[in-house]
Amino acid sequence: MPIKQIDLTTAPGFVIQACASCPAEHRIRLDRGGVDTKRAPFNIPEGSTLEVRVDSEVTPQTVTLTPGDFPSFTAVTAEQLRDKLNASLVGATAAFNLSGQGVTIESDSTGPDSRIEITGGSARAALKFPTSDIPDPCSGRPHLGRELTPGMRNLDIVCLRRCPCGANEFLVRTWDACDTKYAGSHFYEHRRAVNALAIHFKSLGWVDPACAADFAAETGSPSDVTPGLPATVIDIPAPQPAAEG
Repeated sequence: MPIKQIDLTTAPGFVIQACASCPAEHRIRLDRGGVDTKRAPFNIPEGSTLEVRVDSEVTPQTVTLTPGDFPSFTAVTAEQLRDKLNASLVGATAAFNLSGQGVTIESDSTGPDSRIEITGGSARAALKFPTSDIPDPCSGRPHLGRELTPGMRNLDIVCLRRCPCGANEFLVRTWDACDTKYAGSHFYEHRRAVNALAIHFKSLGWVDPACAADFAAETGSPSDVTPGLPATVIDIPAPQPAAEG
C-alpha cells in the first residue's frame, strides 16, 4: 500500500506512504530530500559517527556521538537524537517522523539539488541506515521518471524514500482505463491518485533530467485521474483483506 494521502494544499505539499514491507508510515515532504531512522530507542555505540552529505556537498559532514551526548547510549530517545543532530548539522534539520518514534533528517533547501545521503559512519547500523555503501537511489526529492542505466529510461515511475526496513518502493503511472465498477476500491483510487500526482510533477518540471526530452515529446496524459490537485487532499482507501476461500 504505497500511499495513503496526497496533500498539496500548502505548497509544495507531502504524501503519506505506508510501507508494504513493515508497519512504518512516512510523511514525505515534496521538493525536499530526506532520510528516516528506525524507531527509538537506539542502541548507539559510544564514540560512533554518522556521515551526512547535504545537497551537493563534496565532503559529508561528520556527526560524532561522544560521551556526555546522551544519558544512556543503549537507550537513546528520538528526542535526544534529534537534538544532537540539529546541534551538529548545517543545512539540514532533524525532526520527529510521522510516528513520533523515529527521526527524519531533511535538507533545508528545496529544488532538484535538495538531498540527504548517509554516506558512512559506525552509527549507521544502530539507526537502520544502509551499511553497504551502495548509493541511495532516492535521496533527493520525488520526481517522475528515472534513467535506470545509460540509455534505458522509465518515464512512468516515481521513486519514494527508502524505509528503514530496507524497502525501496515506487509509484507507477498507468495509461490503461480501469473499469468503473471498481470505483471506491483501493486499486482503482490508488492508480488514479498516482496518475494525478504524476501529472502534477510533470507540470512543475519535477522530472529526471535524463528523461526531460522524452516528456517534452509526450502528447497525452493518463485517462484515469483523481481530479482537483493541487487544491484537493486525496485520501486513498485502505486495501480490503482478501476473502477467505
